[in-house]
Amino acid sequence: MKGRMEEMKSVAQKIFVKADAVLEMGQRLDISLPGDDRTFVVKVEDIDNARLALTVPVDEDRCPLMISPGTSLTCNFFDGNSYYKFVVDLQGKSNENIPLWHTDKPIKIQKIQHREFVRMKMEQPLVVKLPDEEDVEKGMLFTNTVDLSGGGIGFMLDRPLEVGRMITVELDDIPGIGLFNNMAAVVRYEEIEVKGDKEYRIGAKFVHLDRKVQDKIVNYIFDLQRKASKGQHH
Repeated sequence: MKGRMEEMKSVAQKIFVKADAVLEMGQRLDISLPGDDRTFVVKVEDIDNARLALTVPVDEDRCPLMISPGTSLTCNFFDGNSYYKFVVDLQGKSNENIPLWHTDKPIKIQKIQHREFVRMKMEQPLVVKLPDEEDVEKGMLFTNTVDLSGGGIGFMLDRPLEVGRMITVELDDIPGIGLFNNMAAVVRYEEIEVKGDKEYRIGAKFVHLDRKVQDKIVNYIFDLQRKASKGQHH
């Protein structure tokens, strides 16, 4: 119940702000394109009343991306406190001093105030280590995630873990990170009956998580949400 309330809270805290209040010259944007799983980095080179000028992103071979006018760009950025998201369409290209993409300018941009509340339900293999167990094998638990956010993780176990207990979680295949290994503190557990057996849903908060690593986790979650949203519209 508590987890559901937090998830509802995260939705309620998504608001929209005027683009002029948060978008500025030199702003770094992470962009994604329709039908492309990759994320590219661009910079805002110019802003006027109706258009944005963005640096042209390059692919893994350092070649400029080639897309057609009318292509939608999903843009995310972080200003040090909040995450923002908006969608614009490519209007044209120019190549005066540097190659630029010209897009329409958003009127409003979605703001997510609390980055740790950006939560995504996902099932992925997870290793939970209990550093205070004398037996190393017993102190290594293999399970699956229930959800993931920039601030913590949810997972299932066949036994409870006391609130406040320190653990280490290992999650593989996070883009830009690879193997994610970080300490976490158990903040809650909930007993659930599954097919007549008792299982426990554990919630843990990351401890001393590097800000750059947290950014990559949240960008990964944004990307998963974007893909899920596209799937719902097909």
